[in-house]
Amino acid sequence: MNDLSPYTQADRDRWRQLLLKKGKEVADKLERVLAKKDVALEELSLFKNDEPAETKEKRLRRYLDHLMKRLRSLDHPRFGYDPARGAFVAVTELDECPWLDVEP
Repeated sequence: MNDLSPYTQADRDRWRQLLLKKGKEVADKLERVLAKKDVALEELSLFKNDEPAETKEKRLRRYLDHLMKRLRSLDHPRFGYDPARGAFVAVTELDECPWLDVEP
């Protein structure tokens, strides 16, 4: 990969806010699960490699960990690079879902 990242600082700042918002949503669901309340996860778009037998708590913790990893990697030069495509993910696609499971 020799391409330079097409993303601006404004893009990264916008995605940071989206990641934080999604993290709060997941943390709130986790808090309700820990309080033994019924929580539906269907409306929560989870990233690939879901494990069908895992508990809601484990699933939410894994997703929260993923979001935090993505948040920490936002300023990495390869953030948003998809090796399967051989290119960076489009800005509009990351605007919808900055937690896509791509590099780094």
